Amino acid sequence: MSHTRPKLLTIGISHFCEKARWALDWHGVDHDEASWPPGVHAIMARRYGAKSTALPILVIDQSDLIQGSGAIIDWADQNAEDVARRLTVANALEIERRADAVIGIHIRRLSYAKMLSRSAHLAKPALFHKASPSHRLVATMMWPVTRRLMIKAMDLGPGAAAQSHSILEAEFDWLDGILADGRPYLAGEHFSRADIAVASFLAPIVQPKEMPAFHNMALPQSLLSDFQRWRGRPVMRWTATQYRQHRAPRKKMARA
Repeated sequence: MSHTRPKLLTIGISHFCEKARWALDWHGVDHDEASWPPGVHAIMARRYGAKSTALPILVIDQSDLIQGSGAIIDWADQNAEDVARRLTVANALEIERRADAVIGIHIRRLSYAKMLSRSAHLAKPALFHKASPSHRLVATMMWPVTRRLMIKAMDLGPGAAAQSHSILEAEFDWLDGILADGRPYLAGEHFSRADIAVASFLAPIVQPKEMPAFHNMALPQSLLSDFQRWRGRPVMRWTATQYRQHRAPRKKMARA
């Protein structure tokens, strides 16, 4: 790996950011992390020279940014000291892309559909998790506008929660079907980026002890009921196992 210490730019509670964070830790990439609340993240991403405001972003140096969890895994794999630990194996990309496009998106949409409209006060503590005091102050001032923009961007109108719930049920059936033969990993005999993607996206539901950011989230009862009901599924038990067996310790936070 490069001798430059990279910085991972995140919204701390984001499961897409957890996916990138896990991959870096898996490969032993010594890095710092700066976590921003929504709204502030858009300002700061532009200051770093990112082409868009989407997180995660990995800052390699002042002129080298890698944006997106999949691209960050690509970089970590390409620079891995131990090639045997590379995460890109046969069939892993196909599963990861489906997880990105469907599971990750709709867990986020379901959660915010049930929180931002009537329980926005419950969303703020998780979204502002580990933000600096100055960023927390700015984000609080921006929150009314940020909340409206999030509702619009994620299409959180009437019926959004029910639609995403139905889509997720079908995806969990698909994953349970893959695991029905007793395999330990989704894409074959080795732990891969497919496992990291799916386990990261399901972590808000499973709340594994290795991901403490999810432990103290206050959830509206309807969302909590969904999560509790889903925790009995095979893929949720599998997720807890992946965290227990393969999740390296979290890296320390950095000043933004």
